[in-house]
Amino acid sequence: MPKRLFLLGVGTLVVFGGLGIILVELFQEIDFISMLNRGLPFSWQVGAGIVVGGIAAGLALVIITRDFFKDQLAFYQNLIQSFTWTQGSIIFVSFCAGVGEELFFRAGIQPFLGIGWTSVLFVAIHGYLNPSNWRISIYGVCMVGIIAGFGLLFEKWGIVTVMVAHMVFDWVLLTFLTRRSSE
Repeated sequence: MPKRLFLLGVGTLVVFGGLGIILVELFQEIDFISMLNRGLPFSWQVGAGIVVGGIAAGLALVIITRDFFKDQLAFYQNLIQSFTWTQGSIIFVSFCAGVGEELFFRAGIQPFLGIGWTSVLFVAIHGYLNPSNWRISIYGVCMVGIIAGFGLLFEKWGIVTVMVAHMVFDWVLLTFLTRRSSE
């Protein structure tokens, strides 16, 4: 695996995941393991996360493959091409982002800001809410809805559900972008 992707993945997992655990343990005074065990049984959460992540990725693909999004798609393909991807590195980065970012945003931040503001913050940090680019903002508004859905799933079904959904979402989109870039 390329060193840059490894460091990006590990950094996301350790920094975001670590901050999420600190927020849960210290500021919410909830035992981290107890938080992991909340919600549906583990196998149900994994199954639900796979389904939800697949549906969310399908919705994102519907948007990014439209003609009006052609320039933005080219931009993200060029960004993706700046890394050397293998299926293993796609899975690794998707895992690290799914676990690290959901621990931070869902478990750590959402109890303080609520689903709506946490979703807007998450999408804004990823650069998808850009007042000077209405096309990417259309995608961003749709992503706010998807991420708000993830927030609701966290509250109702558990953190593992959204971690897996996030992983599947990233895996599908990264696989699409890397395959499309290599064509």
